[in-house]
Amino acid sequence: MTPIEQAVHAKAIELGKLAIKATTSAGSGHPTTALSLAHLTTVLMYRMMRWDPQHPDARGSDRLVLSEGHAVPIVYAAFADLGVTITPGGEGRSMTMTDLMALRSIDSPIDGHPNPMLGFPFFDAATGSLGQGLSVAAGLAAAAKVAGLDKTIYCIIGDGESREGQIWEAMDFIADHGLTDVVAIFNCNTLGQSDFVADAQHWQELQRKAEAFNWMAIAIDGHNPAEIEDTLRRRVELGRGKPLCVVARTIKGWGVSTLAGMGHHGTPVTQDHLEAALGDLDQEAQELGVQNADPATIDDVLTITPPPAAAAMPGRSEPSGFEAAVAAEPKVASTLADKKMMSPRRAFGLALKALGAADPSVVALDADVKNSTYALDFAEAYPDRYFEARIAEQNMISAAAGMSSGGMLPFASTFGRFLERAFDQIDMAIVGGANLKLVGTHVGVTLASDGPSQMALADVAFMRAFAHSTDHRGNPAITVLTPSDAVSAYAMVLAMAAFPSACYLRAVRADLPLLYEADAEFPFGGHKVLRNASLADRPIVLVSCGYMVHSCLKAAETLAANGIDVTVVDAYAVPMAAAPVLALAGPGGTIIAVEDSYVGGLGSELAEAAASERDTPMVQSLAVHVMPKSGRTPDDVLGYVHLAVGDIVAAVRAAATKS
Repeated sequence: MTPIEQAVHAKAIELGKLAIKATTSAGSGHPTTALSLAHLTTVLMYRMMRWDPQHPDARGSDRLVLSEGHAVPIVYAAFADLGVTITPGGEGRSMTMTDLMALRSIDSPIDGHPNPMLGFPFFDAATGSLGQGLSVAAGLAAAAKVAGLDKTIYCIIGDGESREGQIWEAMDFIADHGLTDVVAIFNCNTLGQSDFVADAQHWQELQRKAEAFNWMAIAIDGHNPAEIEDTLRRRVELGRGKPLCVVARTIKGWGVSTLAGMGHHGTPVTQDHLEAALGDLDQEAQELGVQNADPATIDDVLTITPPPAAAAMPGRSEPSGFEAAVAAEPKVASTLADKKMMSPRRAFGLALKALGAADPSVVALDADVKNSTYALDFAEAYPDRYFEARIAEQNMISAAAGMSSGGMLPFASTFGRFLERAFDQIDMAIVGGANLKLVGTHVGVTLASDGPSQMALADVAFMRAFAHSTDHRGNPAITVLTPSDAVSAYAMVLAMAAFPSACYLRAVRADLPLLYEADAEFPFGGHKVLRNASLADRPIVLVSCGYMVHSCLKAAETLAANGIDVTVVDAYAVPMAAAPVLALAGPGGTIIAVEDSYVGGLGSELAEAAASERDTPMVQSLAVHVMPKSGRTPDDVLGYVHLAVGDIVAAVRAAATKS
């Protein structure tokens, strides 16, 4: 046995003991999976990865994404052993054994699953909702490629976890884009939580699957230090121009007899069995002949290579305004001049292209609808910064999160309806602090003929739930923006890029008349009063956004002709500064929120605000209360779901009668 092998075995046993002690101290956790990764973690963190323990988030560092996040105690053990810098509360200091033993405590940054935002900058994303890590690794590799950085991205994936379809979305994406600096490591210990993994997740099947996805797949013994290191060091040679997949056969609960076999997932060693478990690892050390390994020799052999120097990204400039962007596209300018209308999604494409010219960190992803979302503008102008995700929205969102962590500013676009299938990925990206810019087009029932399978209707309520929680920067976890014309859409896209937290833009498909001057500004949380009748004795205020603003304006004209004057508000942002909007109606007045989505949007926003104050107006909600269907025109579907102009007029008349 070579000195390196001896050192790795000895360190793996040491880290295994620490992982057991930490989970025992916590009274929860996953020591068995941690033990299965003891050798892989040791080789990666002490031998292979180019990184600096004092600066674990250094720009040029190799990265490790722990997709099976429940195995994190083994990484925490290495951190405590090395004294790696952590940043709880923003203050950097070395991690200690005391920190390790505070695993999962409410006041500890050593969380139950990886979360960089709690002061653990070694990780690039929150993981543990299984299946997402390889997509994050893909995003990190894509960001490095754009920035011209030489770094390797390692991702550890559980064999049971590999049943998640997103893993294979990521495998496709990585192969498609030639991201050969990603190394996927499958931890094949054969045991899930409640059963053995299926035959389809057997290590031989995973090897065949990886090869079918155009990866080079190498099977190794995951507890053999020499095999692990040799395979990883020969990554480029073995890959032969393809990304490398390492299929590592491991033992869940390695080295501890009482943790072997089924039934121990997520089960820490109890305090009264701790000494016996540690004794098993001592016995393992004896059998390996490393029980008396010299610590100084181990330290000499386990040397960490510092990361290569990394140049900073070039600076950014001010993007061009709406009028300049339109003028630069003669075809767009001609159409706008003729029709006096433009769709918000078309304005998104113009704005994204303008941002690309101004900021080299802006990247874009789209899910095979770039000709409909108009992300095509960016893709054609900046092909090296555009990443086609194809019909795999979950991978797209997690990859965007990885790009954000890698220093890029990602805009991810698709139909809003298809973002709904990535709600979990959006959630985890926000938990991990990703500065995501999401764009969902074709939202609302006015999509009409394509029917409900294409209409984003639940997206508002989901995103709004995050809008009323703060992220780790103190901002709304997501700011939801719904433009009512092309000018506002363009301005909001630029504002999204300047805002340091996640945003979601909802853009309808239809061309809409311009409502605003080209230089109008749309501060987050604000609103625009487009028609003011607040001098009425008992004011009625129509509050809407997007397409429905135009319906409300039409309803207001009809009502005015019949002697009823109403105020119309474009409430384009959530969270909303609701007090000024409520004040437009005042005590005794009525606010009618009009939105072509399911409940949980503007109506809820205003009703909750009114419920927390005294002397506020009545709040009513016109939303989609029936399942929509296809219709030939937007008006057909709006009538079907009782949101036509006539329905708005009827609601106002009823409110006026009551008052």
